[in-house]
Amino acid sequence: MNMISKVIFTAIASAILPVAASASCPSYAVSGLPINHSSDEVWTPQRHSVIAGGNIDLASCPSVPGHGHIIEHPDFTLYYDAQARGRALEFRVTASCDTVLLVNTATAQWVFSDDDTDLNPRIRVADAPDGRYDIWVGTFAGATCDAVLSVESF
Repeated sequence: MNMISKVIFTAIASAILPVAASASCPSYAVSGLPINHSSDEVWTPQRHSVIAGGNIDLASCPSVPGHGHIIEHPDFTLYYDAQARGRALEFRVTASCDTVLLVNTATAQWVFSDDDTDLNPRIRVADAPDGRYDIWVGTFAGATCDAVLSVESF
């Protein structure tokens, strides 16, 4: 390999490697399936079907908490209207497999849950503000399974 080829190869590798590395962790750059709910609407639990799991192992993502397997982009993006009620907003997953839950809140905080009740996770955000919530429903192991995300306010 001559010197010019080495320089070109190094430049291309330097440009591609950061993109490849960032593609292997959760990203909210692209929205998930959009859902819109107000605090009053989720006073009654709203349920959304999803395939839990994915090909990204959270253990290799130091910028987010937790462990388990998810897809890169959120399963859902919730646009939430708190209606100035001051209510807690809860996300729950029910499934026949061991699921995990990852949420990037309206205040850009990562929150993770695994095994809150049996093998099902739950995250509750106190005094949840208006805004965008990105939600990933994953599995502890690498396999996928049918699951239901419930969104409710308290």
